[in-house]
Amino acid sequence: MAIKIYGRLSSANVQKINWFCNYANVSVVNLNYGGIHGKTQTNKFKEMNPNSRVPVLDDNNFILYESNAILRYLSKKFNILVEEKIEINGKIDQWIDWGSFTFASPCSLLTANKLSLPQDQRDELIAEKAKKDILGLLRIIDNHLVKEKFIVGKKFSLADIPLGIWCHRCVNLDISFDNFTNIKNWYFKLNKMNSFQKTIVSAPLPPN
Repeated sequence: MAIKIYGRLSSANVQKINWFCNYANVSVVNLNYGGIHGKTQTNKFKEMNPNSRVPVLDDNNFILYESNAILRYLSKKFNILVEEKIEINGKIDQWIDWGSFTFASPCSLLTANKLSLPQDQRDELIAEKAKKDILGLLRIIDNHLVKEKFIVGKKFSLADIPLGIWCHRCVNLDISFDNFTNIKNWYFKLNKMNSFQKTIVSAPLPPN
């Protein structure tokens, strides 16, 4: 039975799950909830996630919300991108959280004020501040990638997923990697992955 994912395809947090599942050859049924599709305030949805946020996973009636929890659950369930060493897992968890919160925060603000919000609600000052913050954080990623082929070590891991998605959003928002050679090289490797092309590059942009 295919796993159900409640959440619009343009959501970065939904894309985390879709990318992993495509990479792992796990069948997924995507159900458009949230954003312009609404339905997250319904009693049915709130029974699954009282926070009224996407994504929500339904795995044969096992319900789970919070995208990083879903990502880790699926990784362990299917034994894909699982690391045994506790130190490596620590680094992966560090970068999953950093990418999902520290880096995602200004990226979300820029997305809102460039794409998601109605034109009359967008604030150019907030957008410019968010872009400045993003550039500072990109420098941190770029410096980190001096000695790494991927975010943690020499191979693709769960740590690459949140950062890869938000860096792709930066590209959609016309943020150049020309001054970030290491990010550019890493992003090029992600772009060569079929799973990245099928779930991230081809995904609609917010608010769709």
